[in-house]
Amino acid sequence: MELSKGELTLQVADREAKICAEIVGRSLGAYLKSVGLVSDVYLSQVLVALWDSGIYEYLRERGSLDIATASRELNLDPEILRSLIEYLVGWGILAPVGESFVLSAKGKPYWNYITRGVLTSHMAGYNQVLVNLGPLLRKEIDINDPRLNRDGRLVATGSGYALVGSNTIPWILKLIKEIGGSYVMDIGCGAGDFLTQLVLRWPEGGGIGVDMNADAIAKARLNAEKSGVDDRLSFFHSKLSAEPMTIDKSILDKVDTITAMYLLHEFAGRGGQEAIRAAIAQMVAQFPGRKLLMLEGERADPVALNANPPRTFAQLDYSFIHPISRQGPLRTVAQWEEIIKSAGATLVKRVPGFAQVPGWISLYIVDLA
Repeated sequence: MELSKGELTLQVADREAKICAEIVGRSLGAYLKSVGLVSDVYLSQVLVALWDSGIYEYLRERGSLDIATASRELNLDPEILRSLIEYLVGWGILAPVGESFVLSAKGKPYWNYITRGVLTSHMAGYNQVLVNLGPLLRKEIDINDPRLNRDGRLVATGSGYALVGSNTIPWILKLIKEIGGSYVMDIGCGAGDFLTQLVLRWPEGGGIGVDMNADAIAKARLNAEKSGVDDRLSFFHSKLSAEPMTIDKSILDKVDTITAMYLLHEFAGRGGQEAIRAAIAQMVAQFPGRKLLMLEGERADPVALNANPPRTFAQLDYSFIHPISRQGPLRTVAQWEEIIKSAGATLVKRVPGFAQVPGWISLYIVDLA
């Protein structure tokens, strides 16, 4: 086996063995936590594989799972399914009951849309980016290498679950009603989860979704039809840019509220802060007087986090992965305020944290005037 690029001398081997022994003897808890990282990664991948294959809904709706029956009904490999289920049994997340398996008391907190969304988006959606950090660091590939592409389907799907689970949608609907909105345009709509859930709660409302991914638009139309809201929602293969949207003016004229959920920061990866400013300026030009509701996370300050460790490092994770995946760095609140002002728009209000959304994520209410 190859342990390193250089020669592993006896001196180095003895030194490293001594360090390990000292850590185990002095700080066993810290040592076990460090080697336990691999188990956390395995668990994340096992959960996402099951959830993305229909097991989340299957177990939620039926309350128990029989491997033979679930494999047949979901068209899954029974031996692989057994391996994954037994892994969760070992973790104590599932418990055997006769020939079936149920969620345990320990497992129930894992089975929720926020956890599902975060793991699907970040662990699975960015998996290819993460496994290629070494080649990127060693300059074997550059930042534009396709191996650093995120999985758009998984990122969008995960974001949709997180939006639903965090109770973001009812909260934003309440705000839309307060500002007098009646017809919403969601930019970067993906598979239309946000809009579909929005109008299901809003019988008199309607809107359009816009996305540059044609496959996502096709899925959004299908989802709206299945949910019975396709008469109030339309989806278009288009994009926000410095140029006007090429959608029929009679449709765009109905829009009074624009939503951009965790989207606008991505423009920085294609042209820096100026690209974000230009996109908002175009909305000011094409949709004067309308309201923009934009949801964005604030860039983490590593030094501040180190001085006052948070309960989770979600903000640090989010800040780290974006530049690596060619989306550009996240912005601070002050930077967002400056961008909005320089685009000719007016920041009406910033709401940091709401519902189950943490305080480092803010909703910006912007007047496009």
